[in-house]
Parts: sequence; structure tokens; C-alpha cells
Amino acid sequence: MSMEIVMPKAGLTMVEGTIIEWKVKEGAKVNKGDVLMEYENEKNTIEANSLGSGILHITAKEGETIPIGEKIGVLAEDQAEYDAIAKGGDAPAAAAPSAPAAAGEGVTMIPMPKAGLTMVEGTIIEWKVKEGDEVKKGDAVMEYENEKNTIEYEIIHGGFIHIVAKEGETVPISEPIAYVAETKAQYDAMVASGAAPAAAAAPAAAAPAAAPAASAAVSPASSANGFVRASGLARKMAKEAGVDLAAIPCAGRVKAADVEAYLASRAAAPAAVVSAAPAAEDAVTEIPWTGVKKTIARNMLQSMQTTAQTTCMCDVDATELLAYRQKLVEQQEKLGCKISVNDILCKLLGRVLKDHPLANATFDGKTLYTHAHVQLSVAVATDNGLMVPVLRNADLKTLSEIHHEVKALAQQAKDKTLAPDAQSGGTCTITNVGMFPIDRATPVLNLPQTCIIGFGRPTLQPSAMPDGTVGLRQKMTVFATIDHQVIDGQECGRILKDIEYYILHPETILV
Repeated sequence: MSMEIVMPKAGLTMVEGTIIEWKVKEGAKVNKGDVLMEYENEKNTIEANSLGSGILHITAKEGETIPIGEKIGVLAEDQAEYDAIAKGGDAPAAAAPSAPAAAGEGVTMIPMPKAGLTMVEGTIIEWKVKEGDEVKKGDAVMEYENEKNTIEYEIIHGGFIHIVAKEGETVPISEPIAYVAETKAQYDAMVASGAAPAAAAAPAAAAPAAAPAASAAVSPASSANGFVRASGLARKMAKEAGVDLAAIPCAGRVKAADVEAYLASRAAAPAAVVSAAPAAEDAVTEIPWTGVKKTIARNMLQSMQTTAQTTCMCDVDATELLAYRQKLVEQQEKLGCKISVNDILCKLLGRVLKDHPLANATFDGKTLYTHAHVQLSVAVATDNGLMVPVLRNADLKTLSEIHHEVKALAQQAKDKTLAPDAQSGGTCTITNVGMFPIDRATPVLNLPQTCIIGFGRPTLQPSAMPDGTVGLRQKMTVFATIDHQVIDGQECGRILKDIEYYILHPETILV
């Protein structure tokens, strides 16, 4: 029997992956554990190993972005099965698991989803659909809250929904919150019985039908109530392109291939002739907002919408700090590394944050969690966006240890080889923009942290000297964005005051 290969899930936030390279060729014999392909999620490039042995038939091409759980290939058991699969262009449908012969046949239980390793229960905030509505795979049907966030749940089964958990109800993970019946008759029987079945077999995924020829396409996807049947991927593509699903010709239901064909035909349609002066040709480049950029955008928007953010700033004389760093550079052979200003600032925050637990904390809207040690998220600019790997126990590390670890984390972030948990567990973030022409900024909080501290570029500025004269000093701005739900202005002022002290007296950082 053949084995279906699906896009794996690497990380709690991953929803899709892009195939970078197949490491084996079509029709090749592979063994369990062999590296099949290399794919990219929103954070890293990852190798996928085969979970079985057989002959490979590839169904997803390099460069394609595939939702997690969707098919990317098939492993045939023998040559005869491979020949049949390759000839038909798909694998034979897997045998459906046995369903009970009682009223529960064709009914699937929808459990409270688990979002996060520590989640044990969730509270239903709002149902986006009504009892008895027909839903489709990929629909956002419910919004729930765990210990950290409010999350939309996209259903993975289509059919008629029977809701058993009410809004405001807290349900343990894996316990039922709803049931979905494949047909209206099955839904009516389930509701009439007074309770959904305790155990219902999930229907096997049907093999996707071949895309119909454009010339023979019809559009029976719309039902009398205006509902348009479409695959989750097709619905997503249509939404991103701003296309009405009901306008797309198809056979049965709208699939991704139908959307692609419709967009191609629309692009090829002759433009209407208008009487106007010829305009200069404009080259427009479409950049799909996927992967890490999409994740960053979502996280930034959520941060701004769910916290009370405010930024405080102060200008500090950094002359002594830069002179201290120069002394360390002169001793790099003895130290075994070239200490940077950023290394010193990381060490500085390791000291300061220990004295300000509200800034070395995480907050989920209900409970504040303070931490014994400083898990410092270090902002790193990469070609794919801003990454924030965590320097563990920054308060316990020496300057040279900080240098080597931050350098390694930064390189991994740029190479997209960070470990899956390398960006989790941070308690405060440092963002040092001193290498850019940025004097001051208002950074956005890295949820669920309560504070992010930034440092601008040093610039020569006139300053009053102790003897009453005016001289040039290296000044830089320190800025801190805080969650005002947790940290008030007085505490933020104390944080900046301590940072200022260590910058003015850098030799005390190591004391």
C-alpha cells in the first residue's frame, strides 16, 4: 500500500511551507530516514526525512508553497504500484477507516485545539458560525483564548456543524466543542438523537480530481443560499487576489487550479480601448507576503492591538562607554575575541533587568510572570526580516561568552538555521540600531514581554564640561517601550536611570 507524504509542521506557528529542493528524483527508491527534500517555513530552512520506504512519486514542485498536512508526494510500495500512480498522476485513495454503523456514521468530532506546549484548556470567546451552518475546510469557525493569546480556529473538516460548547465555556484540550456531519441528513439524525456520538471516525481525504479543461468549465459551486464550495487553498488564493469565488468557472467545487486558470485568463483579456494620452509604462512587481515576513507582520499588529504601549527616552553621554570598549578591543588577543558595543550593552541589561523584575517579565493579559534570570531576546536584522533569538541567562554570562553566543545566534538567524525554540522564552528584548543612522525610535513590544530597550547611534554633540567649558562628547539616545498595563512611568524612569549610570560608569558593569 502506498504512503502519502505531506508537508510537515515545524513549529507551533507554521501554517505552510515552501519546497526549496527535492533531494531525490522522481521514481527513485528511498529508505526510511532518507532526506527527501528541503523546505522553508516562516523562520528556517529544514530537511524532511522519509517516514517510510518505497518508490517516490513527486506531486508538489520546487518553489511551491503548500499548507501543512497537504500532500507533496507518494511512496509506492513496489514498481507496479508506482507505475500505476505515475500513469494516473495520483495515488489511489487510501482506505477509509471503519465508521460506526449507528447514527454517528459520517460525523467527525471537533476537539478543543492545543495552541502551545503549556496549554491545558481553552475558553471559547465567540463562534463565527451558527448552529447547523454548512462549513468548509479552512473556515474560521471559532475564536478561543489560551493562557497567552486569543486565536482563531480554522476547521479542518467540512460539513454541517453541531455546536456543543457554548461561548464563555472553558474546555480542556482534546475535549469536544462541536461535531461536523458530512450531509444534512446525518446532521438531522445527530441532532434528533439528542447527543453527538462519543467517538466518530474521521472521513478519509478524497483524492483530488483532475482540473477540468477551461473550455468545458462550468460553475456549479454556488448553492441556492450563496455558499460557494471551494478548497481551503483556493479560497485563500481568491481572497489574496481580490476575486469573487462565485465568478470562477469550475466543476463541482473551486480548486487552486481553477483560481490560477481564472487569473491567467483575466490577465490575458484585452484591455478596454479608451481615448487618453499614452501613459508611461509602469513595472509592478508582486511580492507574496509569506513566511517570516507574514509572521512578523501578524505579530507586530497583534502587539499594537493588545497592549498599552508607550516609549520613554533619554540622552546619555556614551563617551566613557566607547572608550571602555576601545580598551577591551586592545586586549582582544588576551580575551580571545573582539568585544563589541552590543556585547557590553547585553551585559549591561543583564545587570539592570535583575533589579527591575517588572521589565524582565511576560504578561498574558491575566497573569504577570516574573523571571529569576534574564533571557534576553537580541534583535537581529536579516534579509527575511527581524529575528529575535534568545541569549539564555544573560545575567550569568561573561562578556566573552556573550560575544560568542550572540555572534553564533546572529549568524544562524541570517542563515535561517535557528533551532525551533531559539526565539521562544525571552523575557526582555534589546534592539541596538547604533550601526544605522537612527538616533531614536519607538520599538514595538515582542509579545508577551513587557519591555523592549533600544540604543541609538552615538553622535558628537556639544556638552557642558565639569569645569564650566563646552566640549564635544559622544551622546546617544536610550529608549524603552513598555506595556503600561504592567510598568508605570516612574518604574520606566528608574530603569533608564540605572542604564544611564552603567553607560556613564562602564567599568562597574563587571563588578
